[in-house]
Amino acid sequence: MKSYGILCIIVAIILLVAPLAAIKTGYSEPEDVSEAFSQEDGEYKKTLSDEKNDSDTISVFMTSTQKTEKMSVRDYIIGAVSAEMPASYSDEALKAQALAAVTFAEYLKRNGSDENINGADISNDSSVHQGYMSPDEMKEKWGDTYEKYSQKIADAVDEVIDKVITYDGEPIMAAYHAISAGQTESAENIWGKDIPYLRSVESEGDKYSSRYSSQAVFTCDEIKNAAKSYAGDSYKEYDGDEEDMIIINSVSPVGTVLSVTVCGQKMTGMELRNLLSLKSPTFDVTYDDGSFVFDVRGYGHGVGMSQYGADCYAEQGMTYEEIIAHYYPGTKIEDR
Repeated sequence: MKSYGILCIIVAIILLVAPLAAIKTGYSEPEDVSEAFSQEDGEYKKTLSDEKNDSDTISVFMTSTQKTEKMSVRDYIIGAVSAEMPASYSDEALKAQALAAVTFAEYLKRNGSDENINGADISNDSSVHQGYMSPDEMKEKWGDTYEKYSQKIADAVDEVIDKVITYDGEPIMAAYHAISAGQTESAENIWGKDIPYLRSVESEGDKYSSRYSSQAVFTCDEIKNAAKSYAGDSYKEYDGDEEDMIIINSVSPVGTVLSVTVCGQKMTGMELRNLLSLKSPTFDVTYDDGSFVFDVRGYGHGVGMSQYGADCYAEQGMTYEEIIAHYYPGTKIEDR
């Protein structure tokens, strides 16, 4: 009982001093991110310091090692921005990217993530969640510009690390992509679910990107193999005319292919994009002497913030708050 009384006095002192320290120093990374437990009545319960660490740390599943690493949210967001957006982009675009990245991470932490990542909050698989670069990977990528770029990104992250994008008071699924087709796409047309803050908005600057358009050519056999892969055991050998192997049934106002029939197999444009590794689901297709030519616009799924578009808006003088408001209509920026 005596030791319990001493513990209570220590906790009371900590609760009194901690707010004063926060006022003096501002944001600081947690000193100890390891899990600590106290034993009471035979049960293990998290300590007060662990509750703080839960909000300031994140567990990341690394696909290359199949292991989970726990790190500060700040370090993670610096690594995520470094992996997801060119460091040469404008400061306000980098801040918008950092805010989208921290919001997406917070969204996953609150709503649960993929069961295939061993209970981690998020993975470094950019095709599923967000990319991530370690400091060593940054040094290898940037070489002599490492100090310049790492500091630039850290400054952008520090500006927004304690903020989050919300809709109706909850962190949003802050989707983003590299380049739109000149206008972003609605979530409903890509994922089949209407999300009020993920609707089509203008992003004209994307059309000036050198990666805005791309072309891919496939033989008839490659198209047949893609259809077989999609249908699996239910696939029936196609016996129609070659030029009718691909028929686009419907497109969105943005130009995204919503429905397409490939060798008799009906699928979405996103599904065909994934099968053929196209840059985006916004494409036209023509038949030319035994081959199919895909003319593709944009890079990525097209939903949410366009990274290239964000940089264009930043160059025109928009702040990161204005960029966020444009690409995620109806949202607010609040304290995390």
